[in-house]
Amino acid sequence: MKILLVHPDDSVEVGEWAGTRWDLAVDLGWSGRNAYSRQTERLGFRVFSIYDLLDHEQHRCRMREILALGLDQLLDSESVDWWDLFSAYPYQQIEQLLLLSALVEQIPEHAEIFATSPHLSLRALSLLLGREIKSFSLGYHTSDHRTGFRARSRRYLKAASALRPSQLTEIALDKWDTDYRLRRHFNYPPKTSSTPATLLPSAYANVSRAQVAYARMLPHRRFLLVVTRRNGRLRGLPGNVELRSLASYAPRSLPSTDEERIQLLARWQEVQNVLFETNPVLGLARKLHVFDGFASFLQRGLGVRDAWRKVFVREPITTVLSADENNPFTRLPILLARSRKLRTVFCDHGSLNMSFGIRRACSDTYLMKGDMARDYSVGWCGLSPSKIVVGAPSEAHDSLRSSNGKERDWIVFYSEAYELSSARTQTFYAELLPELCLLARRMNRKVIVKLHPFESLRMRKALVDRVLSPEQRSLVEVREGPMTPDLFERAWFSLTVESSVAVESTTNGVPCFLCCWFDASWYDYSKQYAKYSAGYPLDSPQRIREIPQLLEQFQITEATRRGLQTPINAEHLESVLSKE
Repeated sequence: MKILLVHPDDSVEVGEWAGTRWDLAVDLGWSGRNAYSRQTERLGFRVFSIYDLLDHEQHRCRMREILALGLDQLLDSESVDWWDLFSAYPYQQIEQLLLLSALVEQIPEHAEIFATSPHLSLRALSLLLGREIKSFSLGYHTSDHRTGFRARSRRYLKAASALRPSQLTEIALDKWDTDYRLRRHFNYPPKTSSTPATLLPSAYANVSRAQVAYARMLPHRRFLLVVTRRNGRLRGLPGNVELRSLASYAPRSLPSTDEERIQLLARWQEVQNVLFETNPVLGLARKLHVFDGFASFLQRGLGVRDAWRKVFVREPITTVLSADENNPFTRLPILLARSRKLRTVFCDHGSLNMSFGIRRACSDTYLMKGDMARDYSVGWCGLSPSKIVVGAPSEAHDSLRSSNGKERDWIVFYSEAYELSSARTQTFYAELLPELCLLARRMNRKVIVKLHPFESLRMRKALVDRVLSPEQRSLVEVREGPMTPDLFERAWFSLTVESSVAVESTTNGVPCFLCCWFDASWYDYSKQYAKYSAGYPLDSPQRIREIPQLLEQFQITEATRRGLQTPINAEHLESVLSKE
């Protein structure tokens, strides 16, 4: 049996491997179920993705079990658990090892295995199988250490080319000035106030917006928005919200944490030797040097911890309202508040949050925007119902519109940075956009491709140019930047894969369709959206042709909207933030 492993940057149909008759081709990336079906029929042998091997429930349980193995072993003087913080970084590599373990079960003992190009997964697969895997590209074997270096270099260069200079600067500061040794010299200590404050920790603008939406409801209460990086800043803040940079609280002379760091590193070695080696996935991850970054993370993280310490020393913080538990450096103030017996409340910046299903919840109370989020958090994630309060910010939405599509002239597709999960964006665009253009031409509409902040306008425009004819391209506008009202006001309908914009569209009266044939995730967001009528699932790009007929049956009722977002009143919100 001859098996071909296809690198996410390669095609099973193009390359020196294309002339060989394979019994099986396994994509280490993701092209979508529609693409694999067509390739299998065209090539005469099965083509599928490694992501097709996932059993969603089993995978969630195994991820939770693995990440929990190191908990409560690396506690510092503030009772901060450093494995709890660090595990957000190797999460993707651990997930990949679980996928490869599932793949090994599908490979016969004497099968011949080849790879189109070197890939970081090949070394792991080689260890699992106990043999080398040959690669067509460059003639490298999985034992060649140059493979990893060159693969990483290509990946970093490709990622850097997609970023603006301001983004590259911020990334550089995040990497080399995490503890604010440099930035603290450009951010002077702010004047403090004796007025009690609710802390809003943030690293991203969308997180800040979610927190500030609640803060606007309580103009009598003081809020302190402390950002770990410039991307968390917002303009036009309400008068009760003060903006601070965490760098301004970093100690001018850093306290000595060497003894504490040395003790934690010694304990870290014990955890790896005793606990991790008993688990085959974590043991393999250690052999592959997945955890090598822990020591530098700890050193930088202790500096960030001390900056947050200063916030609690200098400011009369009574409550922490966070919209991002997953980021290690905005999770830190929640943990510090907990050790000080202060109130902690979480309000999500998205519609659903799969991290509750695999990581330990650390806040006292969780504000969920509606029954959809509550149902997912309890049923899928296992969050305790007693911790949840349903209540979205009381922001006005447009009234329900009629279903007369002729009043709207835009088809809005909300794109995402699919490459971050090894998905093949060009394949997806080549399936989706021609179908949207066909419909737009027939119905006298325009296609808007709205980019996610992580996407590059220049690269996405080039991609659109490659997959469309000049006539089709004239129907398409590619947009970047923040959400604007016209995206809802002029939308005939919207499309996305699994973005939370499905909920925003629906609550604004815009029917949303879910491109489920390209959804490779195991956390079932699109199923939950469909369950609560926040999106209509499409199982192939050809179904786009049916949308005009589907819209005639599409109804967005007030009950639907309230299931997605049930506003909380000011009195109830005050009680949530103040509860003893």
